Amino acid sequence: MERVIVKRALLTLALWLGFWLIGLSAVALLGWIPLAQIQYEHGLGPAGLVAGALGLVVLWALRPRWWFVRTPQSDFQPLAPDRFPALFEFVEEIARRAGVSAPDQIYLVGGATASTYIERRWLRRRRVLNLGLPLFGELSRAELGSVVAHEFGHHAGGDLGLGPWVYRTRVAIASAVDNLEDSAFLLDLPFRAYGNLFMRVSSSVSRRQELAADALAARLCGTAAAAAALDRIHRFAPLWDSYFDLEVLPVIALGVRIPLFDGFRRFVAASDRRAGVARQIVEREERPPSPWDSHPPLEDRLASLGAPAPAVPPTHCFELLGGEAEAERAWYEVATWGELQGSTWDEVGAQFVLPSLEKQFSELAIALELQDLPRLIAEGGELWDRLRGDGVSLFSPEAKRKRAQALLVEWLAVVLFQRGFAPVVRPGANLLLRSADATVCPAAIVEGLASGELSAESYRSMAELWRVPLPP
Repeated sequence: MERVIVKRALLTLALWLGFWLIGLSAVALLGWIPLAQIQYEHGLGPAGLVAGALGLVVLWALRPRWWFVRTPQSDFQPLAPDRFPALFEFVEEIARRAGVSAPDQIYLVGGATASTYIERRWLRRRRVLNLGLPLFGELSRAELGSVVAHEFGHHAGGDLGLGPWVYRTRVAIASAVDNLEDSAFLLDLPFRAYGNLFMRVSSSVSRRQELAADALAARLCGTAAAAAALDRIHRFAPLWDSYFDLEVLPVIALGVRIPLFDGFRRFVAASDRRAGVARQIVEREERPPSPWDSHPPLEDRLASLGAPAPAVPPTHCFELLGGEAEAERAWYEVATWGELQGSTWDEVGAQFVLPSLEKQFSELAIALELQDLPRLIAEGGELWDRLRGDGVSLFSPEAKRKRAQALLVEWLAVVLFQRGFAPVVRPGANLLLRSADATVCPAAIVEGLASGELSAESYRSMAELWRVPLPP
């Protein structure tokens, strides 16, 4: 198997070289045409101008994107060994057993993932390990140990020497195809065909490397722990990533520090998730395998380990970071900037979310009245154009209609908030506004009016029950 991996790795390097030869040869050929016209035809003609322009387009499409890519070190701070001695001792012990050097830096990242790489800066090399914060809340020590061992398996197998080349070439091919896709001269076709070949070969090498790293994790931490970690991450990662992207980051953008794991438990327990949230979770859970995936499907990884995922109850290993509260505090310190104000999921709506929306609507030039809601919904995309000014919009009529409805949901929430309703923020679910006499879901009201399931007359009757004065 190792001989096969070596052969495929050498083929990948050959394909990497071939990609750049094809790209630069195309640039040279296109650039030669105007130069030849100037030298041999005593003047630059239309064909030369077009060829020269196309050469510049291809050269721009091939520019190395990683020159502009920010590394994790650009945005995060590493964990301090003296503050988290238990974690560093844990990682160093696994590195010793794996026969590799311990990482020079450990980063705590927000995603439900782990990764490792070697940072090269001039003559200095640093081994870096990224560990996702949610892994500490969902895995046992043995399961997290298998994840760390898997990453060290890439060091032990020499994978990190080839990995950056593969990643950068994937980025270069994808960028070239993306930049040349709309070319009237079909400039993207050779890069697209070559990219398909490169992706298939490099993905095959990557998947074999992943299986070899899984095998090392099973040897060091036990097959049961390795299988359980793979299965658990596969199941909770779509939930965590959707929660983090759709619920946590928007709150942090308001300058708020919110309890992460308390919110995730509420998110998982929610029985009435918003349509957009549910759709994103399903898309992530049900994404079909692709021949270009760098990791094998879960079923193949478990089969390679020779054991199904054991049915073990959920657990955690927060003790490696000093407890749940300390783990969250550490992530906020190393991954966010500026002064964040603390809040809870029960209080964040009244303290930050609705005041922020209130400020947003106070800046709109057009005053909206509550009794106009059915009419405003009927306007559809025209309302979006009115509220967002006369600038050029690239949205389709349907996209404008959806954005206008989303805006009206927020506006209705603000109106009820100003009338004394208390906001109820539930991670993953629609915002509720609650009074002593009624609980209102603005999203359900707007959706009902838009679909016709709720008539304008019924809406007005409901508004009377909310104790909101409406004109006759």
